[in-house]
Amino acid sequence: MAYTIVFVLASEEQGLPGDTPEWSELQTAQRQGIRSGVALRIFKVPSAWQGELEDLVGGGRADAHGADPFLQGQGGGGSDRICDAVVPHLEPRSLWLGVYELGGTPLPSQEVTPISGHPATRMEVTSSRCLDRFPLRDAENETCWFYPTDNGTYLCWENQRRLETLPGFLPDHPLQDDPPAYARGDVHVLWSLMADDQALTCVGLTFAGRRIEWTTLAAAPEPFATWTSFEVDTMADETYRESSSITVFPQRQEG
Repeated sequence: MAYTIVFVLASEEQGLPGDTPEWSELQTAQRQGIRSGVALRIFKVPSAWQGELEDLVGGGRADAHGADPFLQGQGGGGSDRICDAVVPHLEPRSLWLGVYELGGTPLPSQEVTPISGHPATRMEVTSSRCLDRFPLRDAENETCWFYPTDNGTYLCWENQRRLETLPGFLPDHPLQDDPPAYARGDVHVLWSLMADDQALTCVGLTFAGRRIEWTTLAAAPEPFATWTSFEVDTMADETYRESSSITVFPQRQEG
């Protein structure tokens, strides 16, 4: 027998499955918990480059797809990608969290469906039980700094999208032989300042100090994206300074 722990979000307690749900019920419930998010990429601008964001957009190098504007094929050697993540839109004051233990038989490696390492795809789920169910506003809070803290110039690409996800899991937490240990106090809501926002934004959840991951099953990106150029200077009164921000749309194909 193998075990793992998964996390399900819902807009109300009644949206969470009962004490011994089917795996399919957990998947159905989770589809209502996270419905949208933002794809976020942050690139550190090469020190030798002296242009402006407007030059990259005008030349088609900073486009709606979010590729590195400094790659070799586009006239440069590439930049350091500081961040490449999908941040779900979470409102902790209006969400409930259900925590569930899954049990089952590990699958042979050749039968595993390659869905971003989710443990439930590496086993034949034969049992499940609810470990906890509570409003997310009751969870402990912790903070992080999502944006880079090293001095330099950066470009940020953001694309809003509708999302459908699997129940959350711990990416570094393999299937185990014994039922997982659980305590509600180990669940934390993770908050961060996003760019120059004045208020903290919820950027996810953690369990026992490890970030919970929500595997994307389907995504419907907006056709446009926003590029922002900003500088980080830890010696300045304002460590973050935005230089410019441009919304870009897909280029029209000539008929």
